[in-house]
Amino acid sequence: MRRPVLALASVALSLVATAAYALTTSSAALAAGPTASQLLAKTQTCGQVSNGRYATDDGGAETVAICKSGSAYFWTADMDIDCDGISTSRCNASTDPWYQAQTSFTTSTGAYFTSDVTRYYVIPLPSSRFSYSANGIRAGSVAAVVYNGRVAYAVFADEGPSNIIGEGSYALAVALGIDPNPASGGTAGPVTFIVFPSSVPSPVENNSTIDAVGAAAASAWVGGTTTPPTTPPAGTTGPIYGYGGKCVDVAAASTANGTAIQLYDCNGTAAQSWTRATDGTLRALGKCMDVTGAGTANGTKVQLYDCNGSAAQRWTRTGTTLVNAGSGKCLDATGPSSANGTRLQIWTCTGAANQSWTY
Repeated sequence: MRRPVLALASVALSLVATAAYALTTSSAALAAGPTASQLLAKTQTCGQVSNGRYATDDGGAETVAICKSGSAYFWTADMDIDCDGISTSRCNASTDPWYQAQTSFTTSTGAYFTSDVTRYYVIPLPSSRFSYSANGIRAGSVAAVVYNGRVAYAVFADEGPSNIIGEGSYALAVALGIDPNPASGGTAGPVTFIVFPSSVPSPVENNSTIDAVGAAAASAWVGGTTTPPTTPPAGTTGPIYGYGGKCVDVAAASTANGTAIQLYDCNGTAAQSWTRATDGTLRALGKCMDVTGAGTANGTKVQLYDCNGSAAQRWTRTGTTLVNAGSGKCLDATGPSSANGTRLQIWTCTGAANQSWTY
């Protein structure tokens, strides 16, 4: 929430802090999704949407514009360390001269964010220069952050001065290989922040969920030229992320045969917990993902149904698609739309973003 002039980093402090932190966080580099070069290729042309430019440090030259490409907003700046939020041994009034005990937004539990736990980034306060809310960016909007060939996913959790840009949490710095020391760390960059306004992880503070939702949103934005994720082993249980970062969901958590399977905001419920069985079926709430009537026509809807071993209930992962054994067609988000309640269907495989699924 503040912007000091970047100081020289202490290498010793950086190594100690990074080594200690590595014991408590997973690497964002393991998240499936586009590579750094694929993401940066989409930011080569700036469709400027900010009314003017921002400085990266207090009193510095205003050189950074906020741009838009497709559905995403992006900017390239430095990255200073925002250690604000819940006090920890790494982020507190003693370690950070600019420390504040709160963040602009809160987690799913109503608490402030914890900088050395959750990867988050900062956007300047709304002004005549740019208003994030007027552009559809909301608390928790996920972003891909690119630095030195690395990609890490983070959420919007704090606001900064209305004329300064380029800041991220302690945890984000560690994921990107940046010195996380709040007093002397950070980097002059370039660091590119790519924000996907409509994609908000739930719970917003969970890094694994941030990775999955961020990778899905980034894949959709890049348009299919992503690094295919590894297929998890049979017996793996968890959410399936799809178009717009939404989750594959059983409508109203109903177990009735014929219940719609749809896209919905990720919420961690049993209706979004899918098990990949050894027979190729995908199971939730004790039943199987099924093509209605064993149909093969484009647009045939997908439903929940008693598991029966038929080809209409077997799915094969090919790249980032899920291909139905009975029809040879792909699981597809109708529309394409990422609105809550969007029905899933089968459709001829096209490689489009609405047919890309991440375990």
